[in-house]
This record gives sequence, structure tokens and C-alpha cells, in this order.
Amino acid sequence: MIRIVSSVPPSFTARVVKGAGRGRTIGSPTLNLSLKEIPRSLRNGIYACSVSWNRHTFPAALHFGPRPVFKDSITCEVHVIGHAVRRSPLRIRVEIVKRLRSIRNFKTVALLRKQIQRDIKRTRTVLNALT
Repeated sequence: MIRIVSSVPPSFTARVVKGAGRGRTIGSPTLNLSLKEIPRSLRNGIYACSVSWNRHTFPAALHFGPRPVFKDSITCEVHVIGHAVRRSPLRIRVEIVKRLRSIRNFKTVALLRKQIQRDIKRTRTVLNALT
């Protein structure tokens, strides 16, 4: 049985904001969330979660923290798994299930892309274990 880690906020709602578009260019588009609405107790890392808007719920992987590969600032973004988001919602509800790992730096974008695919696979495994 997978438990929600008690130190992780189990859920929050945040406004979707415009991002740099980098996720799309590397094959894993994301919805970027307003940092002002991220719970202060959320630690930097990669998380398995689900996201909801307009009465629909989707599996997702969440990144919160700096983007060392791109030498860029902190962001909170979610990749919706198995669903092409045609039009970004204004707000989404995030249900954190499990923290998967810490933020790491990768020497190349190709190595980051491979890790993202592993994170997505692990997220699916975690979320499938709940059903």
C-alpha cells in the first residue's frame, strides 16, 4: 500500500501561468503553476500526482524546484500523462501522491529527457498501485 508522505502537502489549487515552452521542445509539455500558490511546505523534487480541472482528473508528474540543466530559476510544473492539453485551464487542483526523487543536474538535455521518461514510468507505476 502506498501512503501519502505526511510532510508533503496532499493537495493544493494553483493558477496556470505561461512558461518558457521548454517542456514541449523536449517532448514533455507542462502546465506551469504560479509559485505564489505553491504550499511553502512543498520540498524541491519530482512527485507522482494527479491533476484536476473541469471535473476531469489525470495522472501527472510534478517538478518543483530549480532547473539546473537550463541554469534557470525555480518553477512548479506538471506534465499531464497520457493526455494532450489543447487549451491550458486557468486553475488546476493538484493531489500529491508520492515524492519520487530530489532535483538533479544532468550534463545534457538528452540525459534529462531520459530521466523524465523514467519519472513518468515510475509515476504510472505508483498511481496504478492505488487503483
